[in-house]
Amino acid sequence: MATIDDLTIQRIKDAADIVDVVGDFVDLKKRGVRYLGLCPFHDDKHLGSFVVYPKGNVFKCFRCDAKGGPVEFLMKHENLTFPDAIRWLGKKYSIDTDMEDFSYTPPSPRPKPAPLPMLTLPMSMVNSREGNREQNTLVRWMRTGISWDSVQRKRIDQVLNDYHVGTNRRNGMTIFWQIDEQQQVRTGKMMLYRPDGHRDRDSHYNFDWIHSALFRDQRLPQWDEDKQEVKPTLFGLHLLDRFGPHATVNIVESEKTALIMAIAYGNHQQQVWMACGGLEMLNRERLKPIIEQHRRIVLYPDRDGIDRWRAKMENLRYDRMYLNAEPVLKWWREGDGEKADVADVAIRIINEATPPHTPIADDPAVQRLIKRLDLKEVNE
Repeated sequence: MATIDDLTIQRIKDAADIVDVVGDFVDLKKRGVRYLGLCPFHDDKHLGSFVVYPKGNVFKCFRCDAKGGPVEFLMKHENLTFPDAIRWLGKKYSIDTDMEDFSYTPPSPRPKPAPLPMLTLPMSMVNSREGNREQNTLVRWMRTGISWDSVQRKRIDQVLNDYHVGTNRRNGMTIFWQIDEQQQVRTGKMMLYRPDGHRDRDSHYNFDWIHSALFRDQRLPQWDEDKQEVKPTLFGLHLLDRFGPHATVNIVESEKTALIMAIAYGNHQQQVWMACGGLEMLNRERLKPIIEQHRRIVLYPDRDGIDRWRAKMENLRYDRMYLNAEPVLKWWREGDGEKADVADVAIRIINEATPPHTPIADDPAVQRLIKRLDLKEVNE
């Protein structure tokens, strides 16, 4: 009996989109970053118990406890074995599996609902949150926690301003605004960071979407999720036309990584750094403005995600898209960590090349001079 190799199974799993697969059989309604539908596995009459989560690429019913990813959905809904569910998805996404003959009948196309108008936020909201960066833990770490050379250090403020990095006045969370190529503010992510530059995942409140927070605080009363759709975009997409027409678009996963790489290797004529905010968020719709300009795109995967990024690239089928895993393979060192991304490697290289920044008052030579000249600290 024919078998499907592990790499092909992983490629198909990476290509399979839970909203796309479930949507072949269930009418789904978008609610923020989730999709709701009537559960096909029990007599469901209440919208809301069956939820599809694009970010995790999973579904869950909170009444009958059915759950899983695209493969599990097909196995349960179509009564397929695991290999046949993989073959079904392989046919759907045009990925060859094995020599096993498999009968595949695509489901009848479901009528698509009319698209909702897109929610946009005022640019004044972005501008009002660009101050108070002294309260921003991530910004403070970027200034003092990396041994930038003099050229890179001069770029810090320019990069923060270019990307409109904001600060939540209440709690110091970093705001990564998502502004599209037409300068429309679609939404923003708020994330909490520790003084060492890492996400503060121990805090109960460490992540939120701007539009959700505004709605809860009743500062976005005009938003109705049944009438306006939130459409996240690439972080940094608004810079596309400010960079040279031949500049390469480099895409990483995290917004922090995009900022670090822009500071370390920024060049407006050669490259612009963007972040997708999660591999599942990288799709043709979000790449459309870049593809329409026939731009060269380079993907920079995390060390533990090279195969997943390669499968994603192959599934996107854009002839000017490339994968560069060299930084997390050739330049990587054990101390960078098995989950290192290109910024982790770059920071280590920068810190090795440049002595750590020492405040002038703490410099031993300065201390000797103060003692020799009997200088006194002056407080005004």
